[in-house]
Amino acid sequence: WGPQGQQELWVSDMFGFAPEADMWWSETVGPEPLQGAAGVGANTWSKGVIAYGQNEPKWGPRHEGIHDFDSSGGHRRLSTLLPAVETRAVVPVPVQWPCLFEPDHLTCGLAETVAALTVNGMGAFVPATGSAAGHSAAFSLEGLVELGMVRGLSWGASKLLVVTTSGKIASCPLVGSGAQKATCSQLPVPPLPSSFGAAPSTVIEVKTGAGWRAMAATGSRVALLELHAGDEGLQWLEAGSVFLPEDAQVVAVAATHDRLLATAADGSAHLWRLRADGTAASEEASHVDVPTFGSRRKWQSACLLPSGRIMRLASTWQRSKGGASTLSSELLI
Repeated sequence: WGPQGQQELWVSDMFGFAPEADMWWSETVGPEPLQGAAGVGANTWSKGVIAYGQNEPKWGPRHEGIHDFDSSGGHRRLSTLLPAVETRAVVPVPVQWPCLFEPDHLTCGLAETVAALTVNGMGAFVPATGSAAGHSAAFSLEGLVELGMVRGLSWGASKLLVVTTSGKIASCPLVGSGAQKATCSQLPVPPLPSSFGAAPSTVIEVKTGAGWRAMAATGSRVALLELHAGDEGLQWLEAGSVFLPEDAQVVAVAATHDRLLATAADGSAHLWRLRADGTAASEEASHVDVPTFGSRRKWQSACLLPSGRIMRLASTWQRSKGGASTLSSELLI
């Protein structure tokens, strides 16, 4: 109780959000120093691990605290290190698309090969590097009509994994990057939760649990889903989330076995490291790649090449020789 009546104790009462808070904090027992005033000494109380809700299995294992008392000016803060932001110019990749081909999605293979795909399953393979750059090979995915339109994809072992608007996941075997068609079949897993609607999503294979992880975006959040075997069979459960800035709108999600990439409507690509079980090492992106002049294009998708470079898919209005404006798809790296 106080002058303003009964009040709750907030996190700031313990950790502080202002320099003055360091002079309010003190403990009667515990490791030295017991007083939290700046200048007394290093805050050994903050060392070790921080894991809220340890009795709740969904929060996962304990995680190390990365806050550095000395480099923050001697004050305790709840915020973590800001991600590294790189602003750079992107370069168009020379490519000749198949006739009337307007791709919507992108995924990168292990051999520096990119697969572009429309929402109805028409695709093209494009070598990202080498003398063959510019020559695309058309292909088609059959059997997707009854499952739904494409809302995300990834490149598995000799197959494309496609997430559809119904939430069902299809496996489309491919024999090399020269295959002209593939017959897709639904994976024996439940559809992604309907709460995600037709949001940008992807799925990857992992070596733990039921063998599958999925990522689905809602606004500026990307949910990490894992497949659990319960009394009612297999079901998708959230294992965590990662976050973009609040004003960001995710338009595409891509993942490899150790990295997660979310592309925002402004073209910025946000990167996270993934653990072996498919969970993210931190909620905040470790790296943000921002293209210059991003507002001139409509950004649609992006993926990570084995070299670590980011390949982007965008569309822009271009004026033809006759003076008419046409919407043209382009790859940028």
